[in-house]
Amino acid sequence: MNRFLLFILAAFSLSSCLDVVPLDVPKAQPLLAVDGYITDQNVPAVVTLTLTQAYFNEAALPPVLGAALTLTDDLGSSDVLREVSPGQYRGGGTVRGRIGGRYTLTIVADGQTYRAETEIRRTPPIDSIGLEFKAQQVGYDEGYYALYNGPELPGVGDYYRFRVYKNGGLLNKPDDLILTNDELVDGNYIGGVELNEDPLKPGDKLKVELLSIPRDYFYFLNEVATQINNVGLFATSPANVRTNVRNTQAGSDKTAVGYFAGYTVRADSVVVR
Repeated sequence: MNRFLLFILAAFSLSSCLDVVPLDVPKAQPLLAVDGYITDQNVPAVVTLTLTQAYFNEAALPPVLGAALTLTDDLGSSDVLREVSPGQYRGGGTVRGRIGGRYTLTIVADGQTYRAETEIRRTPPIDSIGLEFKAQQVGYDEGYYALYNGPELPGVGDYYRFRVYKNGGLLNKPDDLILTNDELVDGNYIGGVELNEDPLKPGDKLKVELLSIPRDYFYFLNEVATQINNVGLFATSPANVRTNVRNTQAGSDKTAVGYFAGYTVRADSVVVR
């Protein structure tokens, strides 16, 4: 018997052993999804409420309408967030973000009460955003790359996110989520942090925002990045990441996802000449 015939018989015997096993996957109930923030930029807090949906459903998330949202701070001030568009709620300005402030958001939606707590931490200034030209090489396309330079405050426990805008548009691909902390660089001057993956060309304008964020929000964003990049042969089952939004009603099985975060914003920009 020749090798080709042996191969055909082996392949047929293997394929004949395959059985289709139907899986009865339970349908998950929608969860409240929270995406909100308060900053030190003297603007009211903003919160977007939606409902989760099936993992492979690519339709827009349904907004949560008619919820009641209240924001309080550690000074005793209180603010009611009004619905300004479907699912988006904005504060009236009674509570503003400040460095060192602590904030509690209360959400009443669909008969459930949820609460989230956050803080606004100290922040270093941005010294400068530099530019470096790189010729074509392994790992780089030819062009200009932006570099962050600035001091890091003494005392371990600072967490940062860089948010980068190119020609007015936020760079928002998975690889554009830049997070760091001061564990290895506490109190040192930080120079040459590369901020763009794709090269810039003359005429491009890059705006960089440095956000000083709470520790738990840092790990929330890290877990988000892990889930976004959880693909390929060795991918694990998708899972919800941590959240600071808790259901306050004892015995309720309704949970929430997402995050309400406080952070500072420091910004600088550079134009490629």
